[in-house]
Formats: sequence, structure tokens, C-alpha cells
Amino acid sequence: MSGDVHIVKIQAVADVHSPRFLSEFKQSLSTLQPPDLFLFAGDMVSRGKSDEYNTILDAIEQHMGSGFPVVGCFGNEEYNEVRKEIISATGSRLILLDEKSTIIESNGLRIGIVGTQGSLDKATRWQKRNIPSIKGVFERRAKRAASLLKKLDGKTDKRILLLHYSPCLETCEGDDPRDFSWLGSRKFYKVILRHCPDLVIHGHVHTSTKHKAMIGTTLVHNVALPAVHGITELNLW
Repeated sequence: MSGDVHIVKIQAVADVHSPRFLSEFKQSLSTLQPPDLFLFAGDMVSRGKSDEYNTILDAIEQHMGSGFPVVGCFGNEEYNEVRKEIISATGSRLILLDEKSTIIESNGLRIGIVGTQGSLDKATRWQKRNIPSIKGVFERRAKRAASLLKKLDGKTDKRILLLHYSPCLETCEGDDPRDFSWLGSRKFYKVILRHCPDLVIHGHVHTSTKHKAMIGTTLVHNVALPAVHGITELNLW
């Protein structure tokens, strides 16, 4: 790369829970210019309503066109049984990363993105009842994310970890810290410290009053719409 500064304009959001916060999402869109990259950090729909995904994409295209990639991960409201349906319905409009990675080239930068739902330190009652192996699932997700970040190292200029659950207490400030076990996982905190992605985007925490923090050299953003009250804008360079 040359000595020029390459800046990628990112917009990110989570927890639209469409149609619940769709109006607020559209209002925020109406104030923005098109980004270079748009990120979804899960729970874009409510209770597995897969058809709402295209409603969200339609809103973005109506306000800002489609001249930029949209990349997302799944949240807990995108139920496992409808994920293939969402991927099929959205087609080429959206890159959905479910324990996977992709590389996006934008403004002279190769950006590697790892997408995962993330993990909780303590499974919910529903998860314990319905997913007997959930503890192992949470362990595997953290290991998988670490492996994907490691594989991107040296192949990209910047790396982003995109997940739904929180990886740290700092961006949950405003919620009861005793509830963190149901909001995120310290396993991912360790992954971030070890593999040092350039940016971490997450959602899930609706009541936080502090929306960004540093884990080592990594910037972490909570982009949950109910907490931030809009779409988050940031630059990567």
C-alpha cells in the first residue's frame, strides 16, 4: 500500500427487532449518506420473522441505494430453524456470516470480517431446555472466532469481529453487571486480547449508557439501536 490514508466509512446497527424499532431505524437512515460498508450485528428481526430482513434491506436501498456491501451476523432472535430461509430470501443483497469470514475490498483496504452470534457465560433457561449441548456450542464459537481471526492475519489490512452478544463489561455499563453472564462472554474478551482485531461490533445490550470501549488496542462498539437510538457511524483506516 502507498503512504496515502485509506478511510472506509462504516455504518453499523443491531437489535432493530423489525418491525418493533423499524420506524426509528428508518428515521436514522434518512439522516445519513451512503457508507462504504454496512454491518448488521444481529437481532435485526423479532422472533424469527425472516420476511422482515428484506423489509430492512428495502429501507436501506430506498434511502441510500445499494452501492456498498451489507454484511451481518445472526442474533438470538434469528432462530436456528429460519437461518437458511433468511440466507435464501436475501440472496446477494446481504452477506450473512454464521461462524464464517469474508474479505471486503474498499477504498484501497482489504477488510477481513469474522461473523458469529457469540457466546454467553451462562445459558438462558430456554437454551438449557432446548439446546442440551449449549455449553459446548458456546465454547466452540469462541474457538472458531479465534481460528478465523488468526487465518485472516497477514491476508488483510484490517480485521473486524462482528458478533451479537457482548464481549466485555465496559459496553454493558448501564445494565446490572451481575447480569453480564446473560449478555455476553468473557471467552470472547480473551479472544480479542489475544488476536487483536482492529474493530469489534456487537449488539444485544439494549440499556447500555456507554457504547464504546477499548480492549487492549481494539475498539469495541455496542451498536444496539435501543441503546444508541440510531445507526452508528465510524471510520476505519
